[in-house]
Amino acid sequence: MRVLVTGSRGQVGRAVVARLLAAGHEVRGTDLGAPDYAGGEAVPYVRADLTDAGQAAAVVRDVDAVVHTAALPRPGLDPDHVVFGVNTAAAFAVVDAAARSGVRRFVALSSDSVAGITWAAVPGPPAFLPIDEDHPDRPEDPYALSKQVGELLCDALVRRAACTAVSVRATWVMTPGTYAGNLGPFLRDRSVPSPMFWSYVDVADLADLLVLAVEADTPGHEVVYAAAADNAGGRDLRAEALAVHPGLEVRPLDRPDASAISSAKAERLFGWTPRRSWRDHLTEDGRPRQLPSGA
Repeated sequence: MRVLVTGSRGQVGRAVVARLLAAGHEVRGTDLGAPDYAGGEAVPYVRADLTDAGQAAAVVRDVDAVVHTAALPRPGLDPDHVVFGVNTAAAFAVVDAAARSGVRRFVALSSDSVAGITWAAVPGPPAFLPIDEDHPDRPEDPYALSKQVGELLCDALVRRAACTAVSVRATWVMTPGTYAGNLGPFLRDRSVPSPMFWSYVDVADLADLLVLAVEADTPGHEVVYAAAADNAGGRDLRAEALAVHPGLEVRPLDRPDASAISSAKAERLFGWTPRRSWRDHLTEDGRPRQLPSGA
């Protein structure tokens, strides 16, 4: 397949590009970074500001599928109206260009924050655990709201064009270089709370899912959550959740240290199984794990 990856220089975009190439697809990339004019790009690359409809239309063409990862990745580091405006404008322009150019498959990187907990001003209890696609959507922050709009745009895309879509609601994405800084503090001090109960997903596992979604032929627009099988620190999820939210409904778990997010739908639709764990990178006390020489 000919696949365009937006945000191809971001942490998720880079992983998706590599995974698509390994699977034998013809890949193109677009992002805001300057091109390598000396010809050192790994894949054909065009710099584009996707909030501009004309630039989006120029790059979203002559491809079978789009993987849309481009976005400001969290609130708080840019003004709220900028986070919401950039993410929604880019999503609209890319979806519109995909519809007009005959793209047949559209895969969007969404967020677990649509559930309304991750970036909430006052994180409330979830309706139940583990969170799945039946959990109510109740976003409030500009990032989560922008991701919900992106999903609504995918709903509209499949109604208006001969295109199918998948939105992947990823939780906190970890790379080999970020495990220690992001999850290490939670392991060293187990009293540090987490609104999403220490859920995370490895970037390589997430890239695998995005590629599986590209290659699948599910109809309409499907929304799926994506998380590692376990939680950071290997905590007893049921006990930890009830200690914070007495009376919370905790549904049957695959394992005691399960993630607070269920990826069962992604596994069912796409055959995806998250294989990586924080234990591959960190010791039980949150220190970087020493890899064997030459690894």
